Amino acid sequence: MKNIFKLILMFLVSFLVTSAKAQTTPFLNIMDFGAKGDGFTDDTPALLKAMEAATKSEGTVYFPHGNYCIHPVEVPSHITLLGYSAWSYANKDKKDDDFIGKTILTALSGDARALLDLGSNRGTRIFGLTLDGKNIGEGMHGIYCRHLGCEQNNCIEDCRIQNFSGSGIRLERSWVFSVRRNLLMFNGEHGIDLTGGYDGWVIDNQLTANKGYGLFARGKAKEGMSEEQINDLKFFGTASVMVTANRIEWNKKGGIYLNGSNSMQITGCAIDHNFGPGLKISNGTAHTVSGNLFRSSGVDAKGDECSQIWLENVKGASVTGNSIWGWYNRKEYKFSYPYPFYGIIAKNLKGCVITQNAMYHSSSKEGVSDRGGNESSIIKDNAYVKPEIEETEGGFRVIK
Repeated sequence: MKNIFKLILMFLVSFLVTSAKAQTTPFLNIMDFGAKGDGFTDDTPALLKAMEAATKSEGTVYFPHGNYCIHPVEVPSHITLLGYSAWSYANKDKKDDDFIGKTILTALSGDARALLDLGSNRGTRIFGLTLDGKNIGEGMHGIYCRHLGCEQNNCIEDCRIQNFSGSGIRLERSWVFSVRRNLLMFNGEHGIDLTGGYDGWVIDNQLTANKGYGLFARGKAKEGMSEEQINDLKFFGTASVMVTANRIEWNKKGGIYLNGSNSMQITGCAIDHNFGPGLKISNGTAHTVSGNLFRSSGVDAKGDECSQIWLENVKGASVTGNSIWGWYNRKEYKFSYPYPFYGIIAKNLKGCVITQNAMYHSSSKEGVSDRGGNESSIIKDNAYVKPEIEETEGGFRVIK
């Protein structure tokens, strides 16, 4: 009898455990926590409740299609915020009212570091959402991360992040991250600010029409920072990030700017029509720049800013196998003068290689502008064809 009783008890326990598991859902629908998603109700309380529940369950807060108005929130570790926003680029033909996506988080206030502040939390996923900052606040980012001594493994994917007074994404001293397949546009600072971040992946993104750079690393203390903040940040560049297959275009200060950085790999990107250098690297070490396309950089810029690639005070960099084109007969923007002036600027380089770059009509003044101070570096075999340009009533055009 005892054995039969044990078997029955074991069966009941197994049945109850199985039933409990069957009732567990992998998604926590934010609507079940009181969210309306109607574009005017404050859904912050619902989001906070859903995130708290996610930390105690399967960990995914699901957003059905809707416009969720929220105040800035702190996002905890090891949860996922999941939407299916399915955004497109723009409504140029006036036939796509849903171009910004159908799953939107809209900022209600801007007095915060970021709309979604991941802080030093770990293992957080932000997938498939449109974040709209409405240009409110001062320097508020879309998403912010910062580590405190451990790899974070945070992932931001398939998001459209726009209209923030700060940067779309700020990874400040963030360690081990992935940023993939996002559209970051119309932000007041940069598309992605990597200042102090390292060991990450920035892949398949479009960084466009931001007021700063598409991709940025400051490399020095920002004006107004306290000594405590400076010591806390420890260093200001970025390092060991694979920047691959991104489209970086129409950003007001330039495409990519890396200052005080090392070990960056920039490969297979399209860097197009930025209003400053396509790529500027200063005070850096051991960068690889290969297989990229640079077109008509330095729009409306003057002096050395009117360049496709600018390297200064750099050690151990390799710039090889890139295609660099001025596209002087471009029609969608007026050429007030024949920019870019320079294909590649090289100054104070040590142990660098600049070779085998295709520079057909890359620049109107010089292909490679060697400014001197270069030591133990190879600068040769770059195929430069200087364009013949004439001024027209509408601007400039290439004769041949």
